[in-house]
Amino acid sequence: MNPEQAISWFQKASDLGSADGTCSLGLCYYQGLGVERDLIQAVRYFKKAAEGGSVRGMFNFGFCLYQGSGVRRDYEQAASWYMRAAEMGHVQAMYSLGRCFHTGHGVLKDAPEAVYWFKKAAERDDLDAMVSIGVAYYEGHGVSKSPVRAVEWFKKAVELGSSDAMNSLGVCYFWGQGVEENASEAINWFRKAAEVGSGAAMVNLGHCCYWGTGAEKSLEEAQGWYSKAADAGNVYGMFYAGSSHCETVAMQPRSDLSSSWKREQGKQELLMGVSAWVQPTSRVLAEGPEPEVPFLELPEEAAGKVTEEMGIDSIP
Repeated sequence: MNPEQAISWFQKASDLGSADGTCSLGLCYYQGLGVERDLIQAVRYFKKAAEGGSVRGMFNFGFCLYQGSGVRRDYEQAASWYMRAAEMGHVQAMYSLGRCFHTGHGVLKDAPEAVYWFKKAAERDDLDAMVSIGVAYYEGHGVSKSPVRAVEWFKKAVELGSSDAMNSLGVCYFWGQGVEENASEAINWFRKAAEVGSGAAMVNLGHCCYWGTGAEKSLEEAQGWYSKAADAGNVYGMFYAGSSHCETVAMQPRSDLSSSWKREQGKQELLMGVSAWVQPTSRVLAEGPEPEVPFLELPEEAAGKVTEEMGIDSIP
């Protein structure tokens, strides 16, 4: 791909009234492809594309409004654009709209409505949506609590390669929720998830090694997994890596690691529990600072080599 030539053709298409061409121009400015990166200019193009009827433009403009990227953050407007794109069949917008209803960002908090949109996206094979539905059944948010149904959704997502689902399935085996309790099987799924980059699974493996649950008890092994999670950017991994390294000094406990996690389901649901509500690993819709590589839908014209260089995992 020649970024400069791509810009030229996108500009010509935009000048002739192509909303998708305008959206592609916006993406080039957003990613700095063939031009100097300019978020403000990108947002202008996304807005123009959205108002011109581009579904991708609607989603990308909504994303920027949600993130506060190149424009003042506005959850209400973001949710509105997500809604428009979702109603026109945009899968990522369906999932993102479900997140808005789950968190109450830009819309009234409505768990059943969140599940409705997650299911719409899941029907189109959106992995994060499948995991989110599983979480909803696991915790009873927006649907009747059913660990068995949760496991069914996690398994569907696992078949499509979701690391979040692998970790969540491991949690179900660990606690015996929806399946028979099996620590060894839990370890197996945590390892599979960790192998494909799940920081939460790495932390969970650390805990299993620390307590000797389903694995040989080993502080050294636990420290290793906590450190890997920390290196992957997992904040809990950072905390437990630090805590485990100062666990004992002169045989005296020097951290709250022992008291902060015990093998009791209600005690540490946030960490050992399914955590897709927080932030799926395959998609970032952060509420904090903008990620270095935000998840935006690439146009087909920008696929291939550039996608690999930018480190974007998937193109719908």
